[in-house]
Amino acid sequence: MNSRGAVSVEAALLVPVFVLVAAMATAGWRVWWASAQIQAAAEAGARVASQQTKATVAQDRVGVVVANDIDTAGLHCQSTQLTYDLAAVSLPAGVAGTVSVTISCRVGLSDLLLPGLPGSIMVRGTATESIDVFRSRGR
Repeated sequence: MNSRGAVSVEAALLVPVFVLVAAMATAGWRVWWASAQIQAAAEAGARVASQQTKATVAQDRVGVVVANDIDTAGLHCQSTQLTYDLAAVSLPAGVAGTVSVTISCRVGLSDLLLPGLPGSIMVRGTATESIDVFRSRGR
C-alpha cells in the first residue's frame, strides 16, 4: 500500500475547513461585539437618565451619551432608533420609579464580517435603572 501524497491530500481537504471554521468564529464574535456595544450604550443612557432631576434634561443627556458611546466604540450604524421611558424622572420625591432606554442599530455586514458583503443586521440593547426615591426632582 502506497501512502505517499496522502498527507498532501488530507491537508488540501482539511485546510479550507479549518479556515471556514475560523472565519465563522470571527464573524460570530464581531456580531456579538456589536450587540455588546449597543447594550453598553443603552446601560449608559439609562444610568445618566436616572441621575437627572428634569425629564427634558434627561432626554437631552440620554441622546448625547448614547451617541458618544456608539461613536467611541467605533460602531457604524446605518440607522439608529432610540426609545426611552423617562416619566419617572418627573415623579415627586419619595415615589419609586424606573427609567428605561432601548437602542436599535442596523449595522452593515461589510463592517462586521467581510468588506463588500451585502446586507445588514439589527442589534438591540435595553436597560432599566431605578430612580433614587430620596432624591429631589424637578418638573
